[in-house]
Amino acid sequence: MSTLELLLYGQAWASLVMFAGWVVALKINNTSYVDVLWAYGVGILGFSFLYLSQGQTDPTRLILLQFLVTLWSVRLGTHLLGRCLGKAEDARYAYLREWMGNRAKLGFFLFFQVQAFWIVLFASPFLILVRNPNPLAPQDLIGLSIWLIGFIGLNIADRQLARFKQAPKRERADVCETGLWKYSRHPNYFFEWVLWLGYLPMGWAANEGAWLLALPAMLYVFLTKITGIPFVEARKLEASGQAYASYVDRTSSFFLWFPKSKESHS
Repeated sequence: MSTLELLLYGQAWASLVMFAGWVVALKINNTSYVDVLWAYGVGILGFSFLYLSQGQTDPTRLILLQFLVTLWSVRLGTHLLGRCLGKAEDARYAYLREWMGNRAKLGFFLFFQVQAFWIVLFASPFLILVRNPNPLAPQDLIGLSIWLIGFIGLNIADRQLARFKQAPKRERADVCETGLWKYSRHPNYFFEWVLWLGYLPMGWAANEGAWLLALPAMLYVFLTKITGIPFVEARKLEASGQAYASYVDRTSSFFLWFPKSKESHS
């Protein structure tokens, strides 16, 4: 099967999955699960792309890539599912619902289909990674080390935030400024970006491996300009007001960096 055929079949599958997700979202009046579908969808499609193209790569490399994409997908999808189960609709999507008004059904249908496209977009690098025919080499260990730093870092960031939210007497307006969150307003997103950066050394020797350079740039724009930071920060500013505005002024948005002193912003 050609690359184009795999991408088209992948898009058809992802669109069908997101259509079913949209129908369920209408029934339960909660669109938060779209993120869960995206995370599991990227993992399933990425694994499928690897499996269907396995003749082009070293068997050990294939197993490693399948393990990494599965681990990433299960961790993120399960983490997001835990945030959705039994909870009200995510504030980002509640805002979109209110903003779209009577057009919400059609608007969310289109939104789910955009998410289907993003499933294919983020699974597509595995069609390049699987074209590296070489046995595992030192550059793969470098890539794996980067991947593990990202994976461990985002787990730590998520746990620190969860611990902050579960603290006794915590109020919704309180701002998390402990641990990694002292050095970045979104350390979970930063380490997610680092994780995907790890795929570059693993796939550089593949045919068209240079295309993987687009991956960190694409993910950075995705997280900082489209679906991540803008929505999260807009809702947090509504909830926390000046406290969060001060945190924004003092703390790096994405990359880890030392915060400015509170005195200089008092």
